[in-house]
Amino acid sequence: MHRPMARRPGMPAWRAVALAAVALAAAALFAAAPACAEAPVPRALYTASVIVTGTDMRERPDGLAECLRRVLVKLSGNPALAADPRVAPIAARAAQMVDDLVYLDRMSDVPRGDEQGSRDRPQDLVAHFDPARIDAALAGLGERPWIAPRPTLIARIAVRGRNATEDVPLTADNEEDERLRRAMLDAAARYGMVVVLPMASPADAPQTGISPDMVSLSGKLVWSDRAFGWVGRWQLRWRGRDYGWGISGVSFDDAFRDAVSGAMQILSGHGAPR
Repeated sequence: MHRPMARRPGMPAWRAVALAAVALAAAALFAAAPACAEAPVPRALYTASVIVTGTDMRERPDGLAECLRRVLVKLSGNPALAADPRVAPIAARAAQMVDDLVYLDRMSDVPRGDEQGSRDRPQDLVAHFDPARIDAALAGLGERPWIAPRPTLIARIAVRGRNATEDVPLTADNEEDERLRRAMLDAAARYGMVVVLPMASPADAPQTGISPDMVSLSGKLVWSDRAFGWVGRWQLRWRGRDYGWGISGVSFDDAFRDAVSGAMQILSGHGAPR
């Protein structure tokens, strides 16, 4: 079934992702609230999106397969499932596990040309999967949903770009950090995590420390000509143990995915990132 959803005309893709992340954060708050019965797993954890071309069947099977892989990773907290060969036959049946899906035109604010049809426009394919079938698939892989309340990550990242001579902190309110913030937000949404960035202006920062449901994710992101890309090094302390991991020669989008997925892996009990 197709869910009747649409991005508002003129809304950029990154802002739609931001709204999805806010919705996930709200769901996490409800999950963390005390209740007499076990709180349901947020529906956002059974949802994923990928970019495809057009709304016909040319790219839908591969798109749904990738959405399913992302859901299995996000729901379980285990990034290793993304490349697990056992997932391939499950992903091939992704269409049978979909509750509903929707396409969001990434160029909805750009008028179509006279000969341009919707089939050639980039779309966000958003798939909502059936929770019972996804839970069963995870069980077959020896995994289960990570249903515990997820800690909020306080990201304290120092960035040194090409030709820069000093590190600059990634903040929530510095206009020059916009592209990096978008990448971090996208990584948080992809892995079902909530990430908070510090304020650049001390006067605007809340005068409170880290609460018990927050975990500090620190690190450094540096451009390297030798590595032909960005080099990221991350640190996180959890339950009395210090963890460190990193990635080299990638885009900053991939670097932030490595940071957030590594944190998710640790917090979900899947061990240290490699």
